[in-house]
Amino acid sequence: MGSFARVKWWKLTRLLPAGFKGEYYLPYKTALLILGVTIMAASITGCISYQSVRRLIINNLERNALLEVRERAHKIDRWIGSRKAELEILANSPPVRSMDWSVAEPYLKSEVNRLQEFQHLALIAPDGSYFTTKVGRALINVSDRLHFKKAMAGEVYVSDPTISRTLKKQSIVPISAPVWSNSTNSLDKTASKPIGVINGVISIDRIAEVVGKLEYGTGTYAFVLNSQGVPIVHPDPRLMGNIDNPAPSLLESADANLTNVAREMVYQKTGILLTQINDARVYVAYLPLEQAEWSIALVIPRDNLEKELLPFNILAVAAAVLAASAIFSAIVALKLFAINCIRTRTEALLHRLTGRIRACLHLDLIMQTTVDELGTLLELDRAIFGWYDPRQDTLEFGWEYCREGVPGGLGIFGSPGGPSGDLAARLHRQETILLYKTTAPDATASQERPHIELTNSHYAAVPVLTQTNRLGYLFAFANRRFATPDEVEVLEAIADSLAIAIFQSQLQGQIQEELKLLEEVFAKLRRTEEHLVQSEKITMVGQLAAEVTQEINNPINFIYGRLIHLNDYIKDLLNIISLYREQYPQLVPRIAKEIETCDLDFISQELPQILNLLKIGADGIRQIVLALRKFSLPDEPNKEHANLNESIENILLLLGSRLEQKIVVVKEYKNLPPILCYPGQLSLVFASLLSNAIDAVNSIENSAQIITIKTNIVEDSPGRFIAVSIAHNGSRIPPETLDRIFEQFDHTKSFKKFTGLDLSVCYKIIVELHGGSLTVESPIKSQTGGGAEFMVKLPIV
Repeated sequence: MGSFARVKWWKLTRLLPAGFKGEYYLPYKTALLILGVTIMAASITGCISYQSVRRLIINNLERNALLEVRERAHKIDRWIGSRKAELEILANSPPVRSMDWSVAEPYLKSEVNRLQEFQHLALIAPDGSYFTTKVGRALINVSDRLHFKKAMAGEVYVSDPTISRTLKKQSIVPISAPVWSNSTNSLDKTASKPIGVINGVISIDRIAEVVGKLEYGTGTYAFVLNSQGVPIVHPDPRLMGNIDNPAPSLLESADANLTNVAREMVYQKTGILLTQINDARVYVAYLPLEQAEWSIALVIPRDNLEKELLPFNILAVAAAVLAASAIFSAIVALKLFAINCIRTRTEALLHRLTGRIRACLHLDLIMQTTVDELGTLLELDRAIFGWYDPRQDTLEFGWEYCREGVPGGLGIFGSPGGPSGDLAARLHRQETILLYKTTAPDATASQERPHIELTNSHYAAVPVLTQTNRLGYLFAFANRRFATPDEVEVLEAIADSLAIAIFQSQLQGQIQEELKLLEEVFAKLRRTEEHLVQSEKITMVGQLAAEVTQEINNPINFIYGRLIHLNDYIKDLLNIISLYREQYPQLVPRIAKEIETCDLDFISQELPQILNLLKIGADGIRQIVLALRKFSLPDEPNKEHANLNESIENILLLLGSRLEQKIVVVKEYKNLPPILCYPGQLSLVFASLLSNAIDAVNSIENSAQIITIKTNIVEDSPGRFIAVSIAHNGSRIPPETLDRIFEQFDHTKSFKKFTGLDLSVCYKIIVELHGGSLTVESPIKSQTGGGAEFMVKLPIV
């Protein structure tokens, strides 16, 4: 097929004489317009998609950064909260509640050494005077400090940084907690005012150290603003301020972007935004602290956050390059559209021809379709298929296509001009050959005018080698220069498909033979399916019987139990009536009339008998239900012990409706030990054998119908066995059936009337599942000309 790319334009137009020049112009313009619109739509969609995905990625990165800042800010909150909790614990200690410095001083000094987080602790009186672990009694007063006022109001308060009045020129962060009296209810702190304040001093450098651990890559820094927007922790010390040494608020900064960030922080908001600070594009993540009236922010360089966008940008650039390459390829493909149109049309015709050849299995139809399509496709004078006979050096033409006006000719042809066996070689060299018709395969060619003339450069002969090594030839004749390499390749492609089609046709005969064998297999499978369906029905009936017996057993037990009490109650009532009649022989006329009407004496005699019969009937139903339940319950996965005598009796009880009065069941049971087995499986086997015996004795007339059941313990060379014999005096089993009675699907009667298991299944249950044996004897030796006896032996484990 690939040779069509090299076919010359003039030759293609000759192959399709209708012409195709200019027909591609309108489709080309249409395709170009569609391509342009598609490129524009794809470009717009790509830009929108890029921006959308980029925004989603950045949002995710911002969210991750904010979560990390939140997690680390919570660590600062927990650190400050721990200091507040420590002060509250100290405020509730007895030494501090005494407000006696001589008592509290040793305790507080030891706590400063233990906690290692406070520079010193102070005990402040309500008037503002105080003692510290650093200098003892202070000579100054702190009643004007906000943290003292907040603590006296009952609040644990973290103050903004201030200058220590005890440690001169040192910036500190005071944390104050109220001290309550021992007599005050600690749960109701509004009942009275605090008796003092305990104050812990933390260095602002310690706060800055904790805040400094907050980072997000190289170049990040964190700062903290108080409620007025003044930085209390900042990498630039010039911007930091405190209560005693105030600094300008960032709310009044000349940088509008910084002012915007400060405003969000003062308003206690949480967020992250991209802005420009100090001529650098940065992300600022901010959120308020919970343990102080401060807000913390982390400044992240834009490159730190957006570095994960680099693979996406590279992917987008690669996609753009690929898209540009695809667009360029599409334009090039459109330019080649005109060149490929005619080739595509020719290849489509060739594919259609080969598809028809391969889709058909009828040899005559395959050959005729091939030569017709080939002659039409290549505008030939003649197209012929023939078989080559190397022994006679002849060609047998069987199918041909002839252009209108060209005479046809089928038959066996030979060429007398060359030596025997040379015809195939001459065809391969495409020599000029004269073919004469022969009357028979072994006849010599006549010397009359040649019937077919194969002229050099005007014909092509392509061999077709089949799987059976039978050689065929596909001939193409044209009244023009023909058999160029490209045209021969077309013929070779068709010849390859034709060889496959011939092989498929030859396989059809083999398939027909296989189908006959399959039909036989399917017949066996159908019988198997019927057997499986019947087995499934038996299983479903067993399950249904188990459910029905369960439902029947409860009301029967209820009725049977109540009948016993009812019998006693009626006896008591009848006794009472008898006593009344003895004590009051003179009855009231109305009562005497009723007694006479209902015949009380008859009821007194009949009622106990009726109740007794009801009891007997209910007991009979109970026994049948219990037997059916035992028969229908599924086997456990493991073997269990069972008494075969009881199992056989249960089955006879269930088959009671089939055991008519004229059938005599003779039972000869021996005392049997419990045997380890699958009780349900054995019950099915005995039920099938008894059902067969009933059918067998029903088939005889004018004689006693007897079924004999024997159980015994027998000794054999492998060990001890329990033997169960089920014999009948019915019709005998034919000898031809007796030899294969335990083979699958071999029944002694019609399958439609068969109500038990298949005897092959019975055999498998006894032999394979239980390691026993199942044999049959017919006729029985003790009887004359009839009967059958099935013997089951099961090992005693």
